[in-house]
Amino acid sequence: MQRNTNSVSDNRCSSCSRKLLLKEGKEYCFYCDLIAPEDKKIADEVNEWIENREVNELQEYFKGKSLMNRDLEEATLSGYDPQNDSQRLALEQAYQYIGTFNKRQGMLLQGRPGLGKSHLAAAIVKEIINQKHTGIFISLPRLMTELKATYGKNSSLKETDLLVALQKVDLLVMDDLGVERDGKDEASSWAKQKIYEIVDSRIGQATIYTTNYTAKELLSMYGERDFSRMVQDCSILKLEGKNYRLRNFM
Repeated sequence: MQRNTNSVSDNRCSSCSRKLLLKEGKEYCFYCDLIAPEDKKIADEVNEWIENREVNELQEYFKGKSLMNRDLEEATLSGYDPQNDSQRLALEQAYQYIGTFNKRQGMLLQGRPGLGKSHLAAAIVKEIINQKHTGIFISLPRLMTELKATYGKNSSLKETDLLVALQKVDLLVMDDLGVERDGKDEASSWAKQKIYEIVDSRIGQATIYTTNYTAKELLSMYGERDFSRMVQDCSILKLEGKNYRLRNFM
């Protein structure tokens, strides 16, 4: 049976005033060296959960619902097959973005449909979540649907809850920018206002946008004030090429 070599010193810890222990002739504080760090770790984890409560609750609300299309649920950067230089550059930028994520820098992935913009954005947000950050991917048409659903009397989520969570998340991916404005003028105006509220609340935070529209078209849609706020902390990547989804029909 191994003998316990610890004994009590006559001296006390300068931090907590507890008596020091002796092990092999060296003094140490059992509390400060062993207990306090564990207590701090637990406290930090609790504080982090409290700080991200709105985001966690929003993700819980969406559990059982798909935030992204099924083909995007399995999207990875290694599974992205670039077909030209613009797509290879976008893939390189995606890897760099993940490796240097700083919660401030965003991206605008622009190009015609079927070039893998949503694939890259979905892969990025999943990697960011794996780094223990909070992240949400949602298409803007889907977001508009969820916001309208909060107006129902039986809704378990209020609009303010949803908007606060989107404001606080470390990385928000807003997929299909511009598509949410299709339709009647009244609905388009409402959608524009909601997008502005989200964008304005996230100034200085990381947001990724994907869009089928050109910068000129987006400027016309949202106006200089809103569009400039969207892109002020974003690097803009324009993807070019043929629609991958139509490859068997052309």
